[in-house]
Amino acid sequence: MTRLVDIARELRLDVSVVSRALNPKPDRNAVVKAETRARIRDAAARMGYRPNRQAAFLKKGGDATLLCYLPGTADRLVADLMFGISEAAAGEGFPLTFFNGRNTGDFSGFLRRATAACHSGLLTYPPGKMDDTARRAFDRYLEQGGNVLMLNAVSNNMDRPLEITHPNLVRLDIDDAFGAALAAEHLAGKGCRQVRCVESCMRHRTRCFAGKARELGMTCRELDPAELPGLVKTSAPVGIFTPRDADGLNMLNELMRMGFHVGKNVLLVSFDDLSQCVYSVPSLSSVHQPTREEGRRAVEKLVNMIFGRPESDETVRPYLMVRESSGGRRPDPADPATETVFRGTERQVWTAGTRAVAKQENVRTVRKMHNLP
Repeated sequence: MTRLVDIARELRLDVSVVSRALNPKPDRNAVVKAETRARIRDAAARMGYRPNRQAAFLKKGGDATLLCYLPGTADRLVADLMFGISEAAAGEGFPLTFFNGRNTGDFSGFLRRATAACHSGLLTYPPGKMDDTARRAFDRYLEQGGNVLMLNAVSNNMDRPLEITHPNLVRLDIDDAFGAALAAEHLAGKGCRQVRCVESCMRHRTRCFAGKARELGMTCRELDPAELPGLVKTSAPVGIFTPRDADGLNMLNELMRMGFHVGKNVLLVSFDDLSQCVYSVPSLSSVHQPTREEGRRAVEKLVNMIFGRPESDETVRPYLMVRESSGGRRPDPADPATETVFRGTERQVWTAGTRAVAKQENVRTVRKMHNLP
């Protein structure tokens, strides 16, 4: 394990200079030249230095631990979120304690434990609906100076966004509107003139898809299963959007049962990109929520707040994984880097001159997403 004294010895500097340069909240009078600070930070990164946050906090009577409350569901979204949080926290030297729950009662219990435990900040996911007890506890925690990074207070929250505002509360969301618009843009690019939406609890995604579809000149309304046989007799393919993969996989099974050639006369796009989308037959195109990236960014923002640096609300843009259900190819689960990524025509222009460059960008993106070298 690399220590400050090892970096000081490598650069032939005093340990106190190295300590000041790597201190996230240095004394105003402890000035280190910018050039020297850059040398020290480069050496620290090269030598794999990890600060002992716990020891530093304990010296001041505190605790560096981050408390994390996440949904008690076992799916790719939560798993990737935990991976991202864990990776970033390890890099920053902050210990983690995870709590999981499904409702406002679980969230109230988490807040009681957080109030009683010594820690440095909360990274939390809001319950579907916060009751008065949880709301008062949350308000009290913020008023007492606690730092909170709230994940997906707007997105993934079934049209019930968190209404609390406070200087110590910062939000980080997936940009659902952008993801739904990507789905519409992809279907328009595949020649769809008519699209249909499947309604669910994620109504904001459906509204955003419908708005973008109409902007692109497509006819869009809620799907009536009885009209499907007539729709697919048109020369252009018909597009269907479902705002959750659970809806998308159910629709895929129903369309196959009815004898439709999904991916040819009917193009289906969903949202969330759960693991089942790769293995379904045909494989399901879905908007990928980059929760691993979101988890890393959440820790970075919370650590900045803990050290008194300014932070503000932010969104993370999703992207579309194009598979067989919307005219793409079947992915290889053993080689996720072969997946096709669509980020929107303003980001990727598929011409003969740029196809190779865009494909390389896709491979790098997917390798990073799956933590591959």
